[in-house]
Amino acid sequence: MRNAVERNLLTSPNRRMSSLPSNPTGPSSTADENEIAILDSEEEEVKEDDSCKKPREKKLTSKLTSVVVNNASSNDSMVKCLKSWLLDKSLLNLGGDLFHVRCSAHILNLIVQDGLVIIGKLLHKIRKTLKYLKRSTSSYQKFENAINQCKMKNKKRVGMDVQNRWNSTFLMLETALPLKEAFCHLEQMDRNYKFNPSKNDWKVASVVHGCLKKFYEATYHFSGSIFPTANVFFPDLCNLRIKMRQWEVSEHDFIREMVIPMKAKFEKYWEECSLVLSIAVVLDPRFKLALVEYYYNDLYGEGGERYVDRVRNAIADLFVEYGGDLTPFLSYVGDNIGEGISSCGNKNIDVEDDDDKLSDFDKWYQQSCSSTILASQKSELQSYLNEPVFPRKDDFDILGWWKANSPKFPILSKMAHDILAIPATTVASESTFSIGGRVIDETRAALLPDVVEALITTGDWLPLKKKRKVFGEDLSDSSKVLKLGCICVRPI
Repeated sequence: MRNAVERNLLTSPNRRMSSLPSNPTGPSSTADENEIAILDSEEEEVKEDDSCKKPREKKLTSKLTSVVVNNASSNDSMVKCLKSWLLDKSLLNLGGDLFHVRCSAHILNLIVQDGLVIIGKLLHKIRKTLKYLKRSTSSYQKFENAINQCKMKNKKRVGMDVQNRWNSTFLMLETALPLKEAFCHLEQMDRNYKFNPSKNDWKVASVVHGCLKKFYEATYHFSGSIFPTANVFFPDLCNLRIKMRQWEVSEHDFIREMVIPMKAKFEKYWEECSLVLSIAVVLDPRFKLALVEYYYNDLYGEGGERYVDRVRNAIADLFVEYGGDLTPFLSYVGDNIGEGISSCGNKNIDVEDDDDKLSDFDKWYQQSCSSTILASQKSELQSYLNEPVFPRKDDFDILGWWKANSPKFPILSKMAHDILAIPATTVASESTFSIGGRVIDETRAALLPDVVEALITTGDWLPLKKKRKVFGEDLSDSSKVLKLGCICVRPI
């Protein structure tokens, strides 16, 4: 069984501990996180080459697929060192092109933070308002009276955001906007209140909130202690890029200005992570190469075929590395360049849901189905790509599908087993690590490593109902997350 192992670092007053949670590719389309080991480190400092030593010291001699980390210079140094060591041992697929995967949730955080700089003055006014309300009981009581006099049904109170957590800024705006009339009424009731945003400020806040909601929904989709397999990230990120393209021609000047740095940062990280996410979606029988072709043609127009070819060539090379015979496939691709999508044999794809972000893809796919007659001799990869796509369903079990079809696609099922288990976000790792922060506090600093390991692993293994956590929403534990990363391991 292949595991995606996340390497984390906790500190206590007396010792430093490393956490190794495991994300096995189980019988469902989500990867359940389970703590498998807590490693003790007695050194005063973590040396730069420690990350290279750990795979040897802990006998993690399996072939590594990727390492997923958040964005920090220390993580970049660790990944560079580890990648160099693995390349020397010829242990990486595709020459290491799939190795370094940046956390998608952290990337979105950085992208949105760049955009929020443009509306910094507006956010400052809202924060000053909230600080004023919390300054005294009388100020808050006046605001309560303003809400009652405006006869507002929304009784939800506005919470202060954490400025380096964009989603908390989104939640602050979401709760403040319905109460804007109460803020205006408070200005008339309280002569000391001088921070009320203008009508134009509230209009700007409403428009920006609508933009942030797209990022919030995407982050929620791929965050939590039980998180999706790698194939779901590609359409989410592509849809965000399409939204940013629409914002570039917005009627609002501030939106056009806001999206410039957001787009620049998105393109920077997209170049680094798009290949592994594209391969993952090709291994989704509901989409295969069709979804890659659909989005890249939408994003890049005539230049989209170049990106599609890159994905097609990469998955072919990966197939060969796994021991597949590609000769029939190469012959087919040479004669049918651009027709790498599956022949459409199933017309019963549900496109009635207006809220379904992939409904346009379904329509496009039905209109562009190929009727090419294929040669009788096909490689396993060619056969898979040219079978009809599987109908999209909310409860589709992708890992179960590959398990059931492993006799038919033995090599591809091994590829799917490894690629789909790549956790393209470290969000679940943060959730697990907040548990560690509560265990190794000042009163438990003298606990032996074996006891700490027993506490954390037992707490993680107990059959309690797991709840999804939105990235960064549990702000009280955010300071306890020190360093984190994910290493994906595949047995040779």
